[in-house]
Amino acid sequence: MSAPAPAPAPRFGTYVGVFRPVFLAVLGAMLYLREGWVVGQAGLLGGLLVVATALAISGTTALSLASIASNVRVRAGGAFAIIAQALGLEAGGAIGIPLFFAQAVSSAMYIFAFSEAWTWVFPGHSPMLVAGLGYTAVSLLAWRSAGLAFRAQGVLLFVIAAALLSALAGLVTAESLVAPPMVGRLPDASLTELFAIFFPAATGIMVGVGMSGDLANPRRSIARGTLFAWAVTSVIYLGFAVWYAVIASPQELIDNRTVMIERAAVPALVLAGLLSSTAMAALSSLVAAPRLLQAMAAHGVVPGARWLARLSPSGDPRNASLATTALGALGLAAGSLDAIAPIITSFFVMTYLAINGVVWLEQSLAMVSFRPSFRVPPGVPLLGVALCLGGLSLASPFGGAVEVLLVLGIYAWISRRHLDTPWETVRSGIAVTLAAWAARKAAHIERVQRAWKPDLLVPVAAVDQARDLRPWCEDLARRNGSIRWVALGANPELPTALPLLVRRQADQGLHATWTCLRTDQYMHGIGLALDALQGALFPPNLVVVDERRVSDPELAAYLEHCRRLAIGLALWQPHPDGGMGDRAHIAVWVSDRSPDWKLELHTTSLDLPVLVGLLLAQAWGARLHLHCAVRDPASAADAHAFLLRLADQARLPKGTEIHVSTSPFERALAEVPQADLHLLGMPLVLEKSRLTQLHRSCGAACLWLLDSGQESALA
Repeated sequence: MSAPAPAPAPRFGTYVGVFRPVFLAVLGAMLYLREGWVVGQAGLLGGLLVVATALAISGTTALSLASIASNVRVRAGGAFAIIAQALGLEAGGAIGIPLFFAQAVSSAMYIFAFSEAWTWVFPGHSPMLVAGLGYTAVSLLAWRSAGLAFRAQGVLLFVIAAALLSALAGLVTAESLVAPPMVGRLPDASLTELFAIFFPAATGIMVGVGMSGDLANPRRSIARGTLFAWAVTSVIYLGFAVWYAVIASPQELIDNRTVMIERAAVPALVLAGLLSSTAMAALSSLVAAPRLLQAMAAHGVVPGARWLARLSPSGDPRNASLATTALGALGLAAGSLDAIAPIITSFFVMTYLAINGVVWLEQSLAMVSFRPSFRVPPGVPLLGVALCLGGLSLASPFGGAVEVLLVLGIYAWISRRHLDTPWETVRSGIAVTLAAWAARKAAHIERVQRAWKPDLLVPVAAVDQARDLRPWCEDLARRNGSIRWVALGANPELPTALPLLVRRQADQGLHATWTCLRTDQYMHGIGLALDALQGALFPPNLVVVDERRVSDPELAAYLEHCRRLAIGLALWQPHPDGGMGDRAHIAVWVSDRSPDWKLELHTTSLDLPVLVGLLLAQAWGARLHLHCAVRDPASAADAHAFLLRLADQARLPKGTEIHVSTSPFERALAEVPQADLHLLGMPLVLEKSRLTQLHRSCGAACLWLLDSGQESALA
């Protein structure tokens, strides 16, 4: 995708860019046309409860917005940018797309309110015609430029202030005041329905953050402007709830949606304020929503991103404005303010939930990178999450399930596109924090047999040695193990070859690392590596050695190190033809255990061969064979029964074959059919000549294994 045209330098400050548009968006349709209706339905206390709940949700969200905006450089896109910076483009788009839809459709809701006021003055005019013409006028103003829209807001702010003062003065000019009922009868709507219809009054706080790309200092302006606007408008809403309750009877408040106009000292001022505020709220939505859409398009989140991301020479998102205007026009098909308000409520509450959740998550992770200049107590975003969950269940007929499924669906769709988030997100912090927590817990827990996994230490002195050991080491560690390659000596090729090998293994999903020990003494280097790694979170528990490349004294040194540190040892002898043959049959040899044939949780020279055989059989799709050569033919039946118990209690794959031989061990090795790999317990005395002789007898690859004592085939 070609990069969008660069935007001009941001030009709006806190008052013009945040406070004023938020103030005008919040003091819109609901204050003039629905708050009185809510109070009439629910009574003074019920009305205050609905209003206070909506304000509490927007207030905790405003505090969370202020906190997170003061911690990061808020990019263009408002809430999308905030969530995407924390959780990635997938999460940002999953919330941003429904939010864009809600903001675009909000413009239609405010135009419906404008139409209600207009038809109060001119009852003969068609409400839908008025709505259509009003929407066209506001759209043209938004299309002209954001700067022109903001200049218009500056004039109309004074009109709205005069309207509110005129309404308050109505308390003085009223012939009589009403003693309001504290609790209403809810004749036409439940508290849930009242909340769903009224909550759009609390959605205006997103207008300021939506202008983040056009602010001179978004980090400071969003926090100050949003919180100040929220505080001022909250006082106004709570105060006018009381005003409505005493200015008219409950029934009049229910029947007459324009009672504020009629009971004001100067009705014309309130009418002018109502028309102005609803028109400006629609204008603010049509200015903020395209910027959200353009920001998502700039990162390829939405369809048609190349076209939507384009900016005009003046920096306005003209194409995104066209798409927003078209969507808002579709919203006019809802037909009324009451029909469209619950839809807007659900999407905005979902957005507020995500914002509070991001801040709570950042606080919980306690990462050094989260150090906002505006701090809020941890209980604030947590309370916001709880309130939003409650609000979502109240606003949606299905308890928010549809909205949640929509968000999850968008997230899955964006995830499948594998977008590259161009900044560091909190997801890395989550991974680091969880890993650190797990590491601290694991450090205080002794590793037990049930938790065993193959953590291999593979010392190599040459590139071809690593190449020979790599295939079966990868297969053994593939399930959940790890491989540590240790380059020993001064071979100049290893420091280059091992990083490439580790990178290829990482691409396969394997956990592999490498290090280089520059020492002229091979076994001294092994001792250093083993001793140093004992303090690691998961120290190696199985040392892999190529038997062909070590001498008898070196084998003895390996045994001494491994026994001292309780680490397993694997001596590798390849197939005569190289590698591991066809990888179709694996023979696990169990030593003669006459006369008692006990099978315990840990059985020396049995557990590690069985576990290694099981892992390799799963990786290769090979058949497992259990073999035993007994010295006394009379023990054959006991040996067979022992192997059957072992196969059962070790949960070995179905089809595992049992073989008991009465021949001497070396002859039994030669008699075994179809084995590509033999797994055998380590002899008490290690002699290369004896191991080589047995290797030739079987004619296949061999792994001689020394248990560490931490394994158990039965665990």
